[in-house]
Amino acid sequence: MTAATSKNVVVLFPFPGHGHLAAFLSFAGVLHRALPDVAITLVSTPRNVASLRRATSAGHDSFLLHELPFVPADHGLPAGWESSDGVPHNRFPDFLEALEVLQPAFDDFVAGATAAGDVAVCVVSDPFLAWTVTVARRRGCAHAFFVSCGAFGSAVVHSLWSHLPIRPDEAGRILLPEYPDVVIHRSQVSSNVLHPPTAVKHRVEAFFGRQIQLGYKTDALLINTVEEFEPTGLAMLRRTFRLPVIPIGPLVRASTKTTSPETDATAGAITSFLDSHPPSSVLYVSFGSQFSIQAEHMAELAAALEATGRPFVWAVKPPDGHNINGEIQPKWLPDGFEERVTATKKGLLLHGWAPQVGILAHHSTGAFLSHCGWNSVLESMTHGVPIIGWPLAGDQYYNAKMLDEEWGVCLRVEGARGDMDMSAIIVDKATLVAVVETVMSPTAKAAEMRQRARAIKEIMEAAREGGHGSSANQALEEFFKTMKLNG
Repeated sequence: MTAATSKNVVVLFPFPGHGHLAAFLSFAGVLHRALPDVAITLVSTPRNVASLRRATSAGHDSFLLHELPFVPADHGLPAGWESSDGVPHNRFPDFLEALEVLQPAFDDFVAGATAAGDVAVCVVSDPFLAWTVTVARRRGCAHAFFVSCGAFGSAVVHSLWSHLPIRPDEAGRILLPEYPDVVIHRSQVSSNVLHPPTAVKHRVEAFFGRQIQLGYKTDALLINTVEEFEPTGLAMLRRTFRLPVIPIGPLVRASTKTTSPETDATAGAITSFLDSHPPSSVLYVSFGSQFSIQAEHMAELAAALEATGRPFVWAVKPPDGHNINGEIQPKWLPDGFEERVTATKKGLLLHGWAPQVGILAHHSTGAFLSHCGWNSVLESMTHGVPIIGWPLAGDQYYNAKMLDEEWGVCLRVEGARGDMDMSAIIVDKATLVAVVETVMSPTAKAAEMRQRARAIKEIMEAAREGGHGSSANQALEEFFKTMKLNG
């Protein structure tokens, strides 16, 4: 099936970052199952398309892939910089502005898709690519944003972006004009946004200003969340945008299937380790694919994990400021740490690939020490696993805040605040030991967190598997109606 032979076409344009791409892939699968006669094309830059082709090559024919020409060097970027993963924070404005140059090529593609005349084309893009609204309007297409983050976090971030520069009061509080009941602390805002370097300050403010203005011109907002899980955040977005805000989640990755001898061996070692421990006794530690903690915090965390004596699986990556996909240097961990925890079967360090969904789904996993990126939040909640929150950037702070204050399923690491502002972060062994023990010991707090996490798991299951009347299906039907697609 191609766009030329289908009456309706959906064009998906994700922001080029691991979490965003994963969410759009899940959305493509949902769309195909609901509307098998609609042609779906996902567009991105050549390197990302090649990666997606490899990842979806095994009998995956639910959507097409299209390359938009992009040469990083043409924009002063190093070769290979086609994804936000690994882009230093001080170069992020360069990367964002480079993506805006994709507009003419995207316009040509959409023009070709609408050339037949009787084809209804719907563009669904990431909010970071808000200029796609201009293309959609020029070509007479419906348009929606797919927000791969949560509703509450998205509402807070949108408010912050709308009121640059940010000016905390004397107590360090940041008041959000749209949401007077929500108070954010200055330590919960990226220092690159709160105090951008002079050289990029105006560029950052100008970029966000462009996205905000274009954002109000879309037809709908799709959010990867569930109505019953985030009623407060969804209400905030609806009040601000005054257009359909449609929760189509939870879109969660399936458990990863291994495809090489190396990943097979890793998966086997993980399963063997988890199988050897009692239910809910293992702590899983991961800070996602794009972020990492400071080197000194890695040493404190390692010491804390060893001191508790509780079993753990740690997807370990080089610290912030280093190649996140590089090798772990011995100086970043206590002497003999990995050898000791391996010998005592108390710890398993994963270097590189980690089957996160499979780990969270295992009955031995009792909690997740996480940066609170939204995909990780959904994957944890879908499996009923409470979270120890160590947010590092962006919406992660507000995800942790929502999980803690609205649901009681997240215990935030005291002091783990202040994205890229090292003077504001205080994390030590004693603090980490206390937090881990609170969540992993047979305490009243731990029991309450697990009970609440199980309640969220039931909400997620009902939304995803509840049949035609489920909230996810109702949301899809609203989306199809808004976009004038067959459904």
